[in-house]
Amino acid sequence: MPPGILLIVRWAFAGFFALAVVALGLSVLRFRDARRAPYYFLREASRRAGTRWLLVAFVMVLLGTGALYVRAHPPASLVPPTVTASPTPTEVMPSPTPMPSPTFTATPVPPTPTSAPVPVSPTPTVTPTPAYPLPETALSPLPGATPARPEARITLWTFALGEENGQPVQPSSSFPAGDFRVYAFIRYEGMSRGVQWTYGWYREGKYLDGNTCLWWVRMPDCPYMIGERGSTYLYYRRPGGYDPGTYEVRIWIEDRFQGAFPFTIVP
Repeated sequence: MPPGILLIVRWAFAGFFALAVVALGLSVLRFRDARRAPYYFLREASRRAGTRWLLVAFVMVLLGTGALYVRAHPPASLVPPTVTASPTPTEVMPSPTPMPSPTFTATPVPPTPTSAPVPVSPTPTVTPTPAYPLPETALSPLPGATPARPEARITLWTFALGEENGQPVQPSSSFPAGDFRVYAFIRYEGMSRGVQWTYGWYREGKYLDGNTCLWWVRMPDCPYMIGERGSTYLYYRRPGGYDPGTYEVRIWIEDRFQGAFPFTIVP
């Protein structure tokens, strides 16, 4: 194998295995983050990144192994042929008479003007705004919050004007205008103690009231929710009463949107 190609194969072998070590290290770091991240979406993103880096490390090992094989077993096209010298007859030629060489005068060529490069402005990246952004109370994690399980869910059961023994009284999704409480009955599953969750009451998309709380933990101005699976309710009495319009309750587990559950107030 020619020395130049041998040197290239040797450096390729070293480079591929060095990249494999770096990719393997990054994969280990991402998998570790996947176990320690406080939120599910962060753990899932770290797990996918760790898998990608592990695949890169595997590909680098394959390429490095291929370079090592080529170095040990070079293909026939890269092996120079063996040349056997054969005697060549020598012919005596008469010495030519030296002739004067013509002299050439170089004509200067004017330089070609080079146009200045036109700077290219980078295209700004547009970050999409979520359709249901979190309230300000949920933008920072609460102290003592624990990661939610992937199967954690909260769904709406029904709205009602009252509650008796945990059951809705006068359930409906439309109520006449007036001064009263509206109860939102919900069902939940896969919840655990200390999971951060958020609820909010809205009118025509405008935030009215709500809070960010820890599940199964007593906190000021927070409903006390108990258990991993079951049903319960929230309620809200608007100051000055309910005017006609479209209202809704929005619920999140950490930053995972669970739904916007509407009800209407009619004249």
